[in-house]
Amino acid sequence: MTVGVYMPIPATVRTITIFFSSILLASAQQSVPPAPPSRVPGPIGTKVRQEPCWQEAGVSKAAMEQRRSLEQGVRSQISAVCADPSLTTQQRNEKIREIHQQVRQQVEALITPQQQEAMKACQQSREHASSGRPHVGHVGNGGGPCEQR
Repeated sequence: MTVGVYMPIPATVRTITIFFSSILLASAQQSVPPAPPSRVPGPIGTKVRQEPCWQEAGVSKAAMEQRRSLEQGVRSQISAVCADPSLTTQQRNEKIREIHQQVRQQVEALITPQQQEAMKACQQSREHASSGRPHVGHVGNGGGPCEQR
């Protein structure tokens, strides 16, 4: 019959074992909330990348591309109105209002008002979070879209 040999464990090994066991136990007891699904972790020292607000609002990439195309078209239409010497200031302003109204209707056909509000709220919250203060809109000189800047 073989008798087992008992070897005492050095005190430092016991201390280290107890230390790591307590760390594991403490970390298991803490509840860590999961990160929001819109955040994608990046390398240490870089900013965390978030989904674009249009994605969070449920807008398709194709709809956003069409919206950008419409906005670019608005700029060229307004430039054409501003360049037309036969129009009075009042006629220019009316045509520009009509252009904006048409584009607004076209955008609402692509992106629902609820999605637009969700995108706006998302953008405002991110601007507020990044700068520490709310975003202030463009402050122009009051001359309108046809004025030289």
